[in-house]
Amino acid sequence: MSVRYFYTTIKAIEGDRVFWCEVPQLRKSIDAIAGSVANDEAVYFALWQWLQNDPNNQLVKSHWMVFLQYRSSIVTQRVYQNVGHRIDADYETLFYYLLNLLATAIINNPSNFYGNFQDNKTKPGFFRLILEKWTDKKLRNTLYNFLRGEYKTIGRTNLGIVSLFSANKIQKILRTSGIFTENYLLIFNCFREVKKASLRSLDKWQEEDWQQVIDRLQQLQPPVILTVEEVQAKLNQIGEIMRNHIDPPYSKFEPNNYDDGSNYFLENLPSKKQSQDLLQQQEIQEDIKKLLITQEEEVKQIVYCYYHQKMTQAQIANRLGVHSSTISREITQLCKKFYQLLCAREGKDCPSLLNEIKLQSRQKQEIDAYLEYFCLFCNKLTRNPFG
Repeated sequence: MSVRYFYTTIKAIEGDRVFWCEVPQLRKSIDAIAGSVANDEAVYFALWQWLQNDPNNQLVKSHWMVFLQYRSSIVTQRVYQNVGHRIDADYETLFYYLLNLLATAIINNPSNFYGNFQDNKTKPGFFRLILEKWTDKKLRNTLYNFLRGEYKTIGRTNLGIVSLFSANKIQKILRTSGIFTENYLLIFNCFREVKKASLRSLDKWQEEDWQQVIDRLQQLQPPVILTVEEVQAKLNQIGEIMRNHIDPPYSKFEPNNYDDGSNYFLENLPSKKQSQDLLQQQEIQEDIKKLLITQEEEVKQIVYCYYHQKMTQAQIANRLGVHSSTISREITQLCKKFYQLLCAREGKDCPSLLNEIKLQSRQKQEIDAYLEYFCLFCNKLTRNPFG
């Protein structure tokens, strides 16, 4: 039954598999609701009304938190199937990132996440399906927007990519690719002209819009007779060429592009391996715990505020009565110490002095993901998570 997603939470993640377990208190709550309503649809709606009427209730917040966890796992699988070959990350890493991006909304109040959801527009009997579809769309857009920070074409169709560029740029890339012909450029120009004049967005184009492209093409070059499908196929081909030019598939990059003396270690992180060993993941979490226990109390407070409470460095500095540069320095130092642990696990050379370590942005993101995961899931977020 679909309502089980409101009382199961993440137990472990192994590669592209997520293992779930029941939370007795949440199961008891759902059983009580289910016993007083007709079906799963009614349970969804009852939970929704509860969230609206009492958004600060910890029990209902927990129900929606685990529901968002489950929908996040579904969305991440779909996104990874579509773009996994193009990005320098595996399913598990993407899942961690999505959960981290949602952490503030989930921990503070799930009602913030659903602030724009209009339940009054849902059809009777379809509330659950509409809610899930809306949730998945927002999660997908959240993940795509994050990925576009580095991969500009993520989440865009080939036609959408084509529409972003000028004729000069298209011509240059097509010549480089070796498939340039005047027909390709002519088709692109006709498509761009019609799109510019159209009141509809590209994803809403209908047969008549494409026919305008055909008509314009025949006006400019009568001998050229193409069907709508042929025009779309050629534009898709152009889009794929532009996609590979902007964001080449990650499979095109080999590890030997990095010299042995560099600090690059992402290809050796456990989360980068195709088949992840759960024991190894647990060992890493234990290493994090041991590292944090050895830190000063102020550092523990900084980690708790920064990675669990999602406070800014300025907010943490104000709470602790120190300068914000102190917070930045302590976080950076901790990340470098964790970097040393990861390198040691993989047998990689690493400077013994922290000031000699230069973390790349992607390395910092990976380390942040480990620390946020540790705070969110491994220690159950008690008031003293590092004791």
